[in-house]
Formats: sequence, structure tokens, C-alpha cells
Amino acid sequence: MLMLPTLPPIAGETTVSWCSRMARFHANLDCADWLQMMEISRQSVVDTNAACVGRLSGLTGVPAEDIEACGVRPVGNRSFRHRAETFGANFALRTHTTYCPACLLEDANVANASGDSRVGRVIWAFSPVRTCPQHRIALHRRRNRGFFEQFQDMNLVAPCDPELELQAAKSQPRNASPLQRYIELRFQGLAQSDWLDGQDADQASRACEIIGACMLFGAHTNLDSLSFSQWDDAGAAGFEAAVTGPSGIGKALEAIASQSWKAKRTCGAPAAFGCLYRWLQFPRGQKDPGPIRDVVRQHILDTMAVDPGTQLFGKVVAKRLRHSVPSLARETGLHPVTLRSALVEIGLVPRDAKANSGVSFEAEKGEKLASRMKNSIAISKIPSYLNCNQTQARMLVRNGIIKQLAPGRGKRSGLSSQVSKDDLDDFLLRLRGSAKPVSKGGYGMVDAIAASEVVRETVTDIIKLVLDRSLTRVEVLPEDLRFRAILVDPDEIRAVMSRKSAMVGHTLREVSERLRIPVSGINWLQKTLDSDGRPFLTSKKIKNARGSIRERFPEEDVAEFEKCYVSLAKLANENGLFPRTVMWTLKRAGVEPILPRNRLRALVFRRSDL
Repeated sequence: MLMLPTLPPIAGETTVSWCSRMARFHANLDCADWLQMMEISRQSVVDTNAACVGRLSGLTGVPAEDIEACGVRPVGNRSFRHRAETFGANFALRTHTTYCPACLLEDANVANASGDSRVGRVIWAFSPVRTCPQHRIALHRRRNRGFFEQFQDMNLVAPCDPELELQAAKSQPRNASPLQRYIELRFQGLAQSDWLDGQDADQASRACEIIGACMLFGAHTNLDSLSFSQWDDAGAAGFEAAVTGPSGIGKALEAIASQSWKAKRTCGAPAAFGCLYRWLQFPRGQKDPGPIRDVVRQHILDTMAVDPGTQLFGKVVAKRLRHSVPSLARETGLHPVTLRSALVEIGLVPRDAKANSGVSFEAEKGEKLASRMKNSIAISKIPSYLNCNQTQARMLVRNGIIKQLAPGRGKRSGLSSQVSKDDLDDFLLRLRGSAKPVSKGGYGMVDAIAASEVVRETVTDIIKLVLDRSLTRVEVLPEDLRFRAILVDPDEIRAVMSRKSAMVGHTLREVSERLRIPVSGINWLQKTLDSDGRPFLTSKKIKNARGSIRERFPEEDVAEFEKCYVSLAKLANENGLFPRTVMWTLKRAGVEPILPRNRLRALVFRRSDL
């Protein structure tokens, strides 16, 4: 038998609130007496269980699904459900009383749908909801005075109207946080974030709040001391970081760790992430924190030194991805100061990084450097290893053909200035790979050291020709001769060097002969500016392996000069005339040279004046 007229629940109203309004409307009773009369237990109303829903639907004609939407019902294992969302016990806050004083005061208006009865809202029960979206003031939340207050009849658990008026007057204006708006939309079935939507609502909310708390108040803040408003601010900050998923969370974690390094004298994940780390590492029987655990775990492995075998968030670390200076020094036996110096020189560790900055680097690269350091020799011992002299050894290092552990430290001492035997062996292997094996050198073939004396080029420059395969005649004797096993042809070296020089540019003498201007005149043209403010001719300085400077004039510069200027001697030759004849012709035409003859030792004219 239906109770008429029908009094449907207000949108967003709790089952308890609806039953309280029906008790007053239909029987002028308080809710407890009315429920007893209707043979409905108060706990079934709190839980909005199937028996309660069926009984209320039969009495009122309200569809069962509409009644279910008014409640938060248990679904087993300390889990609850509202609409399509499942969450843990701490998210629904059955242990707290929450209300908006302004809303409850408005409910007293008989013109409202509430009909002069206070209305409890379902959304107030959820922990991240701390602001009334209608009145934009903070909700009032307190712990229940006892188990009996789980039955959240706002007529019984909220204070009297005068106190509500005082609370409303004292409330500071505020907007709902982005996390609260997100939770409200989730209950409406409106997805917003792929990463957050893929987990339970309480997992998403707690991840945002703890990340935000670490961001705003530091990783080592006491979470129990945070106020209602601070948790709201934390949820907003964490949501902004997490809404884009792992990429946004990674940036937040970097900021949290950086802030921790400034305050802590130790490094590592516990020091970097404090309460966030403890929450994930020591769950203490709490609900699974969700995907945030894997995101933070991977970030730690990708950015910090974690020893293999470490239990990290419930999983054993199988392989090291990052090293710190202390961890690599401990693993290899190298001195931390020496190791750090080498790591700085090759760019794996920032030069200005402090010891407790949590700096780490790729384990594979660090271990490779450490291995080379342990298997290295001083530059002074290279000659005996390669079978060359000291000068050649230093030039090979200085020119980067043989690399130091820390490049550029050839004139310094210490382990990081040494060279790896592996690199020396690789150098010899590359040399032999460019040569034809023979038991005896062919006609005219000599080792690189002897060839350098013949062609007056450095051994290093000759070796470069061998390594880049610029020479066609290269032979190699048995391996025991090592560096001196490589044989080259001095005549071919001379020809190749000449071609390479021509490609770079022309010599001073070649330019002098081509332009028909004495060498001293060419020098003046380099020092004198034309009407555009640029030198008439420019040259490049070419340095060989020994450091000797050679001057070369680029072909395009010489050709440009010929296009714009011409010497008297060359002009006469171009026209098949005697220089004296050309000179008298130019004088009669009033054409003047670009510079006095006593400077260039020649007369040079601008072609546009001819």
C-alpha cells in the first residue's frame, strides 16, 4: 500500500534525511519511531541495503535505483559503493558529521522543496569534499560523539539554528578545490582524466592529497597536524599534478625531492619523499594505494640509486638503473673523491652538485667509467705499452685519438687523467683494421715515425690519415711491434696532404703567383679594409697536431677578389699588352689604384673603374 501523497527524495539527499522528512510529513513522528512503525531498522537505512530499498520502494513507489542513489552501502571487505563508484571506509567518513550551516538554515524555509525539514546531502560524507559548492563556504566537519551518530539525521546531529547562523557568519568564502569538483563529476559518471579515472575514487583522491601535501608543506611534514583547509589545498595541488598522469606526477616528484635535498643531509628515496615514501612502503594493512605506487616506484628507479635486492613498495628491485657516487665507489672500491672528479669531467655528475643533492647517473655509464679507471695506465706509461716515444704518446692523447678517462686533463695528474688499456687496445685494433697484413714491408714503406721525418708532418696527422682511410698503401707487420707495426708510403702521404691543403685553401705563395702581387702586398691586402669595411683578402689559420699554424686562403675569397680587382701585371696579360702601355692608358683615363704602389709593391685597380 502506497503512502500518498508521494514525497520523493530531493536530488543528492541521503536515505536517512529522506526517511526523516517522510516521518514528519506522513506521521508527524521523529524518524526513529516512524522506522520502527514501518518495520525498517535504522542500520538498514544507513547502509541503504536491499531489504531497506525494497521496503521503501514498496511504500513510496519511488524506483529502487533512485533510492539506491541516495545512500552509501557496504559491499564487503571494508569497501563501500555510491552510484557506480567503489571506495574504502576512510573515504565515506561514517565516523564524522559534516554539514553546511547555510544549507541547513535555508532548508527551514517552508517554500523550499525540503518543506521546513533539514536535508542531509550525500556528497558531504566524502573526505575530499570540504566546501559547499552552492554557498562557497567551508563545510563543518567533526568526529561523531558516538556510534549512534552514524544515523546522520541533521535534525539531531547538527546544532540549533542560532549556532548555525553564527557558524555561517564566521565562514570564510572559498571555492571548491579541483579535486572536490573531480570527485563530484565522477559520481555523476563524467570522466575527466584517463589516469585518475582508471582507479577507485578513494585511491585517486588519496594520491592527490599526499602528493599535494608533500609539494606544499614538504615531504617530512606531519600529516596528522594538517588542518582541514591545508588538506583541501593539498588535494588541489596534487590534483593539478596528477590529472595528466605519470608525466605530471613525475614533475611533482622532482620538485618534492629537490625541496627535500635542501633540508636533509642524507639522500635516497626515504629522505626525498618522506611521508609519501612511508605511505607506499609500509601500508600497515591499509587499502591498496593503487597505480600511484608503480608511478613513484618507477620514478625512484629512474632517478635514484637503489641497490638490487631492495624491497621497494612490495617488489624486489632486480636490476640497478642508477648509481650515486657513494654506491659506485662502494661497489668498485674506487675512492669517492677520485670517482666523482672523473664523473664530473665526463658530464655524468654536475660540477656544482652538492654531496647530499641526491644526484645520480646511469648505472651502465658509471660502471663503464669505473671499469676503465681500474684498468688504466698513466700517460707516461703509454710509450712502453704502444712502442712509441713520449712525445708521440702525448700528442695522440692531446688530439683525442687516444681518450683520457676524463678528457682534457693531459697535463694534470691523478687517476682521472689516465687512459684505459681497453682504449689503447682499441686504438691498435683500428690501426690494424686499416692496413694490409704483411711479413715484410714493401718498397718505400716505412713506419709512421720514420715517415713523419721524411714528409715533415706530425706522426699524429699521419695516424689520422690511416684511421680515416685516406691512404691506399698501408701495411701492418706482426702484432708484437704494436704501434711500429704500421707501415706507410711517404710519397703518398705527401700527395694526400697536398690535396687536403688545396681543399682547405691556397698558400700565400700560390695566391701571390695567381694574382701577380708580391707576397708583401698580399699581407697588406689582409690588413687593409675596402669600402665595405672588410679586409680585401682573408685567410684561415690551420693548426696541425703539433700545434703549428699554417695560413690558407679559401678559394671563394680569392675568386671574389679577382672578380672585383686586378693587378697591372695581370691586366696587361689578360689583354696581351705591355704593362707600360696599359699604365699610360689608365693614367689618361684618370683611373687610380686602390692603394699606393709602395705598400703593395704592385698596382691594383678596381675592375668597375676600368
